[in-house]
Amino acid sequence: MSRASRPGQSRPTAVIVIAPDEHSAEIVIEGQRRLVTGAAPKETRRAALDVATGYAARIGQPVLVDARDANGYWLLLATPDGVVRAADEAEPAAAPPPVQPSTAGKGGSSRGRVLVIVAAAVLALVLLAGGGVVATRLLSGPATADGTEGGDGAAALGHPAPPGFDDTVVFDAPLAPDTRPGVSREGDLLAYTDPDDRLNLFGADGERRWAVDLPAGSGEFLDAPRFVEYGGGTAIVLETADTLWFWPTEGGAPTSVGLPTDSTAMYVGDSVLVRTAETAFVPVGQELVEVEPPGESAPLVADGERVLNAVVNGPWEWVDTDGGSEEVHARRPQDAGEMDGIVTALREYVIVRWEPLRGEGVHLAFHDREDGAAVGGADIDPADLEGVRHRSGPIGTRVVAYGPVVMDPESGEAAVVPGFVPEIAVGDQVFGQLDGAPVAVSASGMPSDVPEGAARPEGLLGDNAIVVHGDHLYAIPSQ
Repeated sequence: MSRASRPGQSRPTAVIVIAPDEHSAEIVIEGQRRLVTGAAPKETRRAALDVATGYAARIGQPVLVDARDANGYWLLLATPDGVVRAADEAEPAAAPPPVQPSTAGKGGSSRGRVLVIVAAAVLALVLLAGGGVVATRLLSGPATADGTEGGDGAAALGHPAPPGFDDTVVFDAPLAPDTRPGVSREGDLLAYTDPDDRLNLFGADGERRWAVDLPAGSGEFLDAPRFVEYGGGTAIVLETADTLWFWPTEGGAPTSVGLPTDSTAMYVGDSVLVRTAETAFVPVGQELVEVEPPGESAPLVADGERVLNAVVNGPWEWVDTDGGSEEVHARRPQDAGEMDGIVTALREYVIVRWEPLRGEGVHLAFHDREDGAAVGGADIDPADLEGVRHRSGPIGTRVVAYGPVVMDPESGEAAVVPGFVPEIAVGDQVFGQLDGAPVAVSASGMPSDVPEGAARPEGLLGDNAIVVHGDHLYAIPSQ
């Protein structure tokens, strides 16, 4: 890890690597290794910097400090008078060679196998204006998963928080320009692309699980990372103009699957459904396998290696890649008459229009896609369903929405909010637009105004909402 100097540099270099538990750090200067410890993260970092500044004082010249993490590296300068400041080359550079895993054991998380620099400990190494000292925030430690920041109080978000969430920061991270993060529907995983074109995976505790180089620049990928079922497990998928890239969440090399010309990848089910004008496919291994719809039915969603196909009025049918099929009949809701037609399928639900039991209008019902049972629904004016987009974002685990109908899947109770355009379900709220204004709607149908300047959450990671401002993501706690 040590090297006398970088190309074009004449100064000696110190490499600091902080252990995952933040109670020890390894410093390598000119081939000499030294281990320091601290009772708290603040003490560990101070001790590591003291080694660098002590060496600078002993040789009478500044020492470059090479601080690394999975996002890249930053150069700092430790001077003989004890000051640590940003070096002229301190802008993030290309990702360094990966840190090699320890041979001490296998099977644990990547944090248990490698030493990585704590990102906040590096990024906070800035010179206070006119002060000539390292910023106090560095020594207080990075943000922790419980919403504190090294015991010195939580950092403020700096922007209004959406309804139901606090304006303090649990943790944050930089994003590649013009990208969005992806949060798993279950709220246990976060994936995003950083400015060094690396795909990062975080757990609900706010700890990085792994980071890998992307096979192409972040600008070539069409949308945010998504979590899907692939290869018998959970994977992160990113799409370019002609390829699907899958990374297993447990780690490992990605798998690429080529896309046909004029095809569309759909993410409204548990896995990816690829459609052309005539054919439907699901990714299996490194190829797309065709799944032929029966009769005049149309493919709607994919679940693993099977596809749900439906006709306008009648049962729907699951067909797998081996040609096996299973027919499912929608069960008539208690508050409905005859079936009017199948609208679409989203996640676990097939959405069906029924004639109302009494009066005029439509009864819109959410049906379990596996057994056809009616989970919940509501009577609605057909005009309120005109122009509704079949998007998967408003289908959460604690609240679901289709157009102006918002439903609690646990109780089956539903409310109609005329004019509401849902965008994403986060926790027990659905965020969207009502009469052109951003709102958050609960399962009871009660809308809450979103403060001006507040970002719509990208998802719920544990108990924290993930929001984006500029090219930066923030995790903020629930109220």
